Amino acid sequence: MAPQKIELLDEVCWFFPELKIVMRHGAEPWEDLAWKLMLKYPNLYYSTSAFAPRFYPKSIIEFANTRGADKILYAGYFPMGLSLDRIFRELPEVPFKEHVWPKFLRENAVKVFNLST
Repeated sequence: MAPQKIELLDEVCWFFPELKIVMRHGAEPWEDLAWKLMLKYPNLYYSTSAFAPRFYPKSIIEFANTRGADKILYAGYFPMGLSLDRIFRELPEVPFKEHVWPKFLRENAVKVFNLST
């Protein structure tokens, strides 16, 4: 469980501010600390890997809808644990604001991973 402890990222981000870090597997049960650290560090991001959309943490959804739209990236868990049918059936129920969806589904990944558009 130690690699999942979000407080460990504080020191890494402090010593390597140019390093882009994308959190995986939801940061649970420390999602409040996760979004606070994302506010503190410009190169720290969150992905929704290993979570069915209906289980995205409420505080992460709220963060994306307010100050964190540029910090949250879509990541499924196919084929390891979630079918694409389930993911795409549940995604429309996630209460992201309209402006968050393009960033969540594409734009943030293009920016973070320097992908060509």
